[in-house]
Amino acid sequence: QSLMVIESALKLTCHGRRVTIDSLNDNGRSLISRLTEHFAAVMIESNSASLLLEYPMPDLLLDEDQRLKALSPFSALRELLAIIPNQQMLAGTFAYDMIATVEQLPQVENGNNHCPDYVFYLSQTLLVLDHQTQQATLTTQVFDQSLVESVSQRHDQLSTSIDQFTSFALHSKPITKAVEVNISDQMFMDQVVQLKQQIVAGNIFQVVPSRAFSLPCPNPLSAYNQLKQTNPSPYMFYVKDSEFVLFGASPESSLKYDQATNLVEVYPIAGTRRRGFNPDGSINDDLDGRIELDLRLDKKELAEHIMLVDLARNDVARISQPGTRKVAELLKVDRYSHVMHLVSRVTGQLRSDLDALHAYQACMNMGTLVGAPKIKAANLIREVEQQRRGSYGGAVGYLNSQGDMDSCIIIRSAFVANDVAIIQAGAGVVFDSDPQAETDETRSKAQAAITAITLAGGLNE
Repeated sequence: QSLMVIESALKLTCHGRRVTIDSLNDNGRSLISRLTEHFAAVMIESNSASLLLEYPMPDLLLDEDQRLKALSPFSALRELLAIIPNQQMLAGTFAYDMIATVEQLPQVENGNNHCPDYVFYLSQTLLVLDHQTQQATLTTQVFDQSLVESVSQRHDQLSTSIDQFTSFALHSKPITKAVEVNISDQMFMDQVVQLKQQIVAGNIFQVVPSRAFSLPCPNPLSAYNQLKQTNPSPYMFYVKDSEFVLFGASPESSLKYDQATNLVEVYPIAGTRRRGFNPDGSINDDLDGRIELDLRLDKKELAEHIMLVDLARNDVARISQPGTRKVAELLKVDRYSHVMHLVSRVTGQLRSDLDALHAYQACMNMGTLVGAPKIKAANLIREVEQQRRGSYGGAVGYLNSQGDMDSCIIIRSAFVANDVAIIQAGAGVVFDSDPQAETDETRSKAQAAITAITLAGGLNE
């Protein structure tokens, strides 16, 4: 299935401990008055079209469980779905830096990836495509009975447009400008050496530094179309905000929760090799198989992966009913257009006093993008990178009023603003990491998005 939020009624944007709720149309404005009363305790500004909320920092003397349940910017998402009846859906993104709203990390400046701590949209019109039956279902929500006629007319217009839709060509011209990188190969290798010293000192077991590649991207929709064709992945996403476009093809689930089964799961991926290619760019099956064998027998990659599986086990155990946490799959190999990965799956039964947002808060950010111990590694990442990561390493997905949540880690992705794409990629550094190999790995991971943007090119005039 593919889910497409065609129109939204509300937009929720989080910066630090502040959350702005903006109405995007009359349907959304009809909700603001209802929300004003509900959020009165944390509201600092309001008008007929928007609310500004501010959540206090939790008392540092609270224990881990109490902090998890304390009021936070997550509460705005949770309470919005509880207030509005029927089957509602919020779709959007959590930035990597959302972790700084609940943990104390070094202060750093914004980078070129200026994604808010979160941005979510309350769906008004949702299109669900079933790829097996080739059928589409269009659903529109009305939040004020006085708007039924106008919203219904808009629904009918969209339905007619979908019925009459035909595929169209995205014409482009090639991009010739070279890809730029914010940290040179030598500087990144120096960072790897520096971080390995932290491992030798016993401060961490693993850490995941990253660097950002950039190139012109005047046509992100065409680039996303290319990425879908050249690097199909379990999670494909395209988010068009007023300030940016975010698209990607992520192989890695962030957190998934199914209310019907009460199952919560994470999907750690660690251990990477380039695919085995022939000179003409096609896959050489024999070489590809030998590369897989090398990956499966690599002690460094296995140690890194098992370390992150153990971290995932700890994260899931914190939010699961006793005795239900388990490793459902261990050390599989998944293949994508340019790389292959070692993957595992950790599951548990969610505690009855928690929900999917509690689970995400407890697990963020996924260890495969941070390291272990997680908070110490996150501190070191900020000290080395000296800027916010923005969307990279965060999550994109949806949650609904039934309690379900599905999300993926924002990797193999591009954040596009002002016609420039930022593609960030990292490498897991452990005791016996080779600086050159880790540096090369970042380029391999970024290559799928870079290739898609280059092939898509720019718009023809």
